[in-house]
Amino acid sequence: MYDFDSLVEEVLKNKPELSRNSLMEQIEEKKNKVGSGYLTDQGALFLIAGELGVRLERITSTDLGLKDLYVGANDITVVARVFAIYPISEYERKDGSGRGRYRRIGLFDSDNVARVTLWDDRVEDVDQTGITLDSPVRVVSGYVKQGFDGKPNLNLGRRGRIEKIEDAELSSKLDSIEKAVRTLGNLDEDKQIIALDAILASEARRSDFTRSDGSPGSLLQFRVSDGKERREERIAIWSPSIPTPSFKLGQRIRVTNLKVRKSSQGEPELHGDAGSVVIPLEAEVHARAFRVVSTEFGETTLFLVVDDARRVHQLELVGDAAGRAISVKPGDVVRVTPDEDLKERLVCRRSGSFEISQGDSMPELESLGVKIDALKSCAWPVLVESIALSRGAVQEVHLKDGSVAKKGEIVIGDDTAEVKLIAWREQAGKVMSIEPGERVRVVGAKPQLSPMGILTLQVSGFTRIERLRGR
Repeated sequence: MYDFDSLVEEVLKNKPELSRNSLMEQIEEKKNKVGSGYLTDQGALFLIAGELGVRLERITSTDLGLKDLYVGANDITVVARVFAIYPISEYERKDGSGRGRYRRIGLFDSDNVARVTLWDDRVEDVDQTGITLDSPVRVVSGYVKQGFDGKPNLNLGRRGRIEKIEDAELSSKLDSIEKAVRTLGNLDEDKQIIALDAILASEARRSDFTRSDGSPGSLLQFRVSDGKERREERIAIWSPSIPTPSFKLGQRIRVTNLKVRKSSQGEPELHGDAGSVVIPLEAEVHARAFRVVSTEFGETTLFLVVDDARRVHQLELVGDAAGRAISVKPGDVVRVTPDEDLKERLVCRRSGSFEISQGDSMPELESLGVKIDALKSCAWPVLVESIALSRGAVQEVHLKDGSVAKKGEIVIGDDTAEVKLIAWREQAGKVMSIEPGERVRVVGAKPQLSPMGILTLQVSGFTRIERLRGR
């Protein structure tokens, strides 16, 4: 195993006229020229070594990361995890010797992605070695060419092989798909989405069509929601290799191998291809106990509830379930088996999905709050009991897109720290009438850390701010 310093010494040994400082400057220049995010120092060093005529042969003994790949690299070994497996396809050999076969696999490590193409005899390696989605793999003796998208594409021919990594210690060092999962609220246009978790919001439908070149094509499409702000997006999977999903509406699903594109109407939508799969999540729903924080009865019965992990949820009761909730009051313990589990929003419709609990042991409401100094470790809506330290104020703010929005804010504190409570747009009025010195209970606000490391509490549509008593 050779590290970066060893490779630098190898170049300097072969090019004694170069100083170490000069070589390091060339590495930085190369990284800047190629573009931010594409090269590590080691990757840039390989390019420079090639330009200088220095062969870093010994790198073949090292497991590279995907960020180290560069066009022209040969006989290299890469370790990563699998996020997409494509069907076997055929091609016409350039020498006229008949048809060959190829298969593509999507690989990722941390924030980096790459494609590897297996040629001819190598296409069977995937099935023979038991490689599946999220498998840790090692690609041995690969070579890199420029792909159609201009990015490095790893290739595997007769001399190479792909193998599943069985070493538990090495596997644990590679981030799993679970760590790469995105939601509808944090998508970047044109960036590869390894996996997306969402709620199925429409039935999936498949259609066939004829391309402009006369070849047949097919499209699988459905809509998904985030279950929070009622946001929905369309997913279009082109040339799907999977059967049409038959999941129930409201089912949580995971869709792999997507990119954000603009529709013909200019709206964002998610595109997949033959390497995309749709996986059901949370097939079994178990009963859970909650302490009721607040109740709201109307056309729809809405409760704010908190579990023993100090996570606040909005509980929506409809139909038969609402009829069983008439006598519920704040402080009661309820037992819920939701018909829809949208993470921060639970929906009960059946009478059997909701009941007032008599036997569940739950901490009292006063013990289910989160102290302000502990908010940084929370990525979910919380309950905070605090004192208002400033007067609630609302102002109009000019946003980057040129629009104007109302922003309400107030500083609150407890015996551990202080934090700003922020409310945007139609929620801004929730902080207006609060006076300094008032004790308030904030239910369902979500901690948020800015890029500068500043913590705030963000008010959402279901957040409640309750006065506990006067000054």
